[in-house]
Amino acid sequence: MAERNTEKLDYFLIFSVCIVGLAGVLTLYTQEANTADGLGRWYKQFIFLFVGLAGMWFMSRINYQLIGSYALSIYLLSIILLILTLIPGIGYLPSGRGARSWLKLGPITLQASEFSKLATVILLGQYLVLKEKEMHKITVLVVPFIICLVPMLFIILQPDFGTAVSFLPMLFTMLYLGGADILHVGSLLTFGGISLMVPMYLAYYKLTLVQPLIDLLRKENKVELVSLVSQVQGKIWPILEGKKVPGFDIPGFQNQKNLQLIREAAESVKDEYGSIGFKILSNEVFMIGFGVILLLVSLVMIGIRITQGSKTIRQYYIPIGILGISILSAMAVHKSIPFRENQVIRLTAFLNPDQFKQGAGYQLRASKPAVGSGKIFGKGLFNGEMTEGRVPHVPEAGTDFIFASWAEQTGFIGSVLLLFFLMSIPLRGLQISFESKDRFGSLLASGIVAMIFFHIAINVGIVIGLLPVTGVPLTFMSYGGSHLVMAMIAVGIILSIKKRKFAN
Repeated sequence: MAERNTEKLDYFLIFSVCIVGLAGVLTLYTQEANTADGLGRWYKQFIFLFVGLAGMWFMSRINYQLIGSYALSIYLLSIILLILTLIPGIGYLPSGRGARSWLKLGPITLQASEFSKLATVILLGQYLVLKEKEMHKITVLVVPFIICLVPMLFIILQPDFGTAVSFLPMLFTMLYLGGADILHVGSLLTFGGISLMVPMYLAYYKLTLVQPLIDLLRKENKVELVSLVSQVQGKIWPILEGKKVPGFDIPGFQNQKNLQLIREAAESVKDEYGSIGFKILSNEVFMIGFGVILLLVSLVMIGIRITQGSKTIRQYYIPIGILGISILSAMAVHKSIPFRENQVIRLTAFLNPDQFKQGAGYQLRASKPAVGSGKIFGKGLFNGEMTEGRVPHVPEAGTDFIFASWAEQTGFIGSVLLLFFLMSIPLRGLQISFESKDRFGSLLASGIVAMIFFHIAINVGIVIGLLPVTGVPLTFMSYGGSHLVMAMIAVGIILSIKKRKFAN
């Protein structure tokens, strides 16, 4: 009887994966059916789906504990592949632009960064099992961060910021479920969040002040200054701060009088249009002072704990100290790391898409109406006016924004049905994680679940304008063989964990 149980497959999980995969193929087909010179992506995706099913079946037949024993080798192989993508002549850009993320092997192209996600999850699971009894120590968390940061570094160099960021939800989920102290995990999240979000917010807000600055100069009839600011747009702020901006060696900025006049106008614009939050966060003296005070308070509390042996005070000095360090880190990042204008727009356009007419702002202003235009029952298949054709109104309608195409054609009812099957996959995986017979199986399944869930949540959040545009695909549905095959192999590992639930 036990042997029979070991052979049980989770058919609902397999069915959900197939339904979503076929929905992706169907959506791609509807986009190209009425186009004479279509890209032919739908039948390629159909082939990828069959390859993925074969990979899923194969992995379900392999004992996941055997995969764990080769965790380090799998991880190192994935790192080697990432390094190869950076070598000119080996690394491949299919469209001639964007990130050098692919390896070309004859007629096959492979996106190494996708498989590095799964390799990282496998190694993290193995490490957390080995250090299970020491997870309360913050020093033990250093290795998991290194495991994640190494592939993230190579992916950022491609550059592919969106894929790199997708490693973090997997890391923090596995740390939490692996038994790491919640204060340590929360502190690390706080540190990373504040260190990046505060400088990004300041850079974003300055971009929104460019037009008011131009309007003020125009109102004062300073035509030459209006021309200078209009040429550089958001790059005016680092220029005013005395930083060298590559590619903008404009003679007018060599004139110190011009710079001084623009600085005075910029200060007036900040005072008139800047929000209270912007004024506080941009006040470097106040922020540095506040950060130092919090750090000193934390150190005093640590001294009290050492001298008096009070353990309850720990829950106060850790968050206070981390907050102080995070504020100081944010100010250091703001002063030392110049964010490119396109990076800022990409990550902040969702806050106010109408402020940015191109790039990520345009994508969001196109995708949200496409989703809404489907209404309750949708426009019908092959009637997606905004997401069909060789060059659709919604950019990347077959890849990162494929959910907009599905929503336009099937409406609210179709979107809810799709989301039901999409969310069934990580929820089923989570149940399998809880029921696993050993710690490694539980952590491995939870890491895969985190990877799938956050891809789904982030992608849908992007399409409906709730999250920054980061280039994260909709798992099992977006066009692309590497991500689809990797995700289906990952589901195969979950199936392997389920099948061996009662094995001896």
